[in-house]
Amino acid sequence: LGMDPVAFRRLNETDRNMVTGKPYTSRSLLACFEQASARFGWSGRNPVPGSMRDGDWLVGWGCATASYPASTVNCVARVRYDADGAAILQFAGQDLGTGAYTVFQQEVALRLGLPVGSVRVEMGDSRLPPGPLAGGSTGSATGCSAIALACDKILAELGIGPDAGAEARAAAFGRLNRGSVEAQGDYSPAGSKTGSTAGAYQGKPDFTGGVGGPKTMFSFGAEFVEVRIHARTREVRVPRIVGAFAAGRILNPRTARSQLMGSMIWGISSALHEATEIDKREARYVNDNLAEYLIPVNADIGAVDVILVPEIDTECNPAGVKGVGEIGCVGTAAAVANAVFHATGRRIRDLPITIDKLISA
Repeated sequence: LGMDPVAFRRLNETDRNMVTGKPYTSRSLLACFEQASARFGWSGRNPVPGSMRDGDWLVGWGCATASYPASTVNCVARVRYDADGAAILQFAGQDLGTGAYTVFQQEVALRLGLPVGSVRVEMGDSRLPPGPLAGGSTGSATGCSAIALACDKILAELGIGPDAGAEARAAAFGRLNRGSVEAQGDYSPAGSKTGSTAGAYQGKPDFTGGVGGPKTMFSFGAEFVEVRIHARTREVRVPRIVGAFAAGRILNPRTARSQLMGSMIWGISSALHEATEIDKREARYVNDNLAEYLIPVNADIGAVDVILVPEIDTECNPAGVKGVGEIGCVGTAAAVANAVFHATGRRIRDLPITIDKLISA
């Protein structure tokens, strides 16, 4: 088409899913492209493939769209507030190292108006109410939606609304001079098949979101990548990558940024390194261990820049949260491939993009 990739997306932007016709609850894709392209310096790009060079290195710039369903599952959260000023959250979720304990603790503190240090989180015990899954970018959005329902019940029990100020909350909590107040938040996503949390107790999570509800719910992002390819050896390097992402209310900027950074590195790994090799004669995996399965090391990863684009979405779920687990990686390989094309003028459509493919192309 001869168009700049960012201008092409700007021209074809839409407010609804072009397949189903359903409107989006929120779609901040253009904001992601504007912020990421400015940070990356996209305006300095020569659009002619193979035109940018630094000594023996061919330089390519590429970009791509990232989108991922903003789904949640049925979940139950139990919250108790004690007269001594402490609160406890319980559900049978898990933290894989993504910061779930932190964001759930912060969410209870925010909803009840308590110091973060006065909230304790208990997870990882199947005797507790069925909690959120740590997968599919659903964990934080699901858990915080159930937490919101439970905390609203506690506030109602104490005679205050969720919008009450700090003084009103402190006064209400102060009147509880002994005992405790406990509530259970039974969260079932709008448009779910069962309409209840019964499946959660049976180990049958009901994923709802994306294109399944009355409106389309997605997180969006834009990724910009610079690659450098050696003119003689065809060695590929990624010195920098910039990603901007809009995922509803960001619970904790530090943990979200860290998770997105790791996801972008995962995407670079998928684009340039990872491949499962199979011995077809023996029907066995050849590289079935981390000693032979190629993944990037520190020397393979350059500057990783993450931008969190503010977004308010009050329709996706009670917490207004969309997941960030996968949105950081789904556009990376495409951005790398586009950058490789810009550097060489050759399209590589088979991942990973390795030296032999660049030589044969």
